[in-house]
Amino acid sequence: MIIRRDDPRTTPLPHIAPSVDGDTFREAMAQMAAPLTVLTCYAPDGRMCGLTVNAVCSVSLSPPMLLVCLNRANLSHDAVVGARELCLHVLEPGQQDLALRFASPVDRFRGLDVHPGRAPELTDVRLRVSCEPAGALDGGDHTILLARVVRVVSPDRRDGGGLVWHRRGAARVSPLRRLNDSIGEGFGEGLGATA
Repeated sequence: MIIRRDDPRTTPLPHIAPSVDGDTFREAMAQMAAPLTVLTCYAPDGRMCGLTVNAVCSVSLSPPMLLVCLNRANLSHDAVVGARELCLHVLEPGQQDLALRFASPVDRFRGLDVHPGRAPELTDVRLRVSCEPAGALDGGDHTILLARVVRVVSPDRRDGGGLVWHRRGAARVSPLRRLNDSIGEGFGEGLGATA
C-alpha cells in the first residue's frame, strides 16, 4: 500500500517547529557514509528506468526485506514506486561513473550490458538484489519504499570494498579486519543489524 501525506487514511504528523534548518541538517547528514546503489525497474510503458540511490538499508531477515528512500521530485519516482519488481545494484570502488550516470539526465542504459529480467539487471555490477515492493510510507519529501528480497546475485565472496557517498563525494570503504576480529561475529545482533 502506498501512503502519501494527502491520503485521508494517514495520520498527519503533528506540526512541530523544526529545530534546525534544512542546510544544517543536510550538512550533518553529509558526515554519515551511505551506500551508493543503482535501482532499476520497468516503467508501465515497458521502458527501462533507473536512478542512483544512497538511502538504502536492511530491515528484516525473516522475511528478508530492505527499504529505499526515494526523492518525490525524481523523474523515476512514480515508475519505481509502481513497479512490480526492482533490482538494487550495490556499487563497488571503480563504479562511481555508474552512480554519476544514473544521477544525471542522460540515456542511462546506453552502452551498458543489461539482462532483461523482471527488472533490468546491470550485469557488470557484481552484487544485485532483486526485490518486490511491499509497501510505501510518507517520508516528507521522500517516499519510504519497503521491498521483499526475492533473489540475490553475487558470483563470489571476494571483498573489494564498498562504494559510499560521504561528504558529498564517492568514497571507498573496506572492513577493518583487526577490529572485526576483536569484536566477534555476534556483534551486529545486539544492534538490531541484519548485515
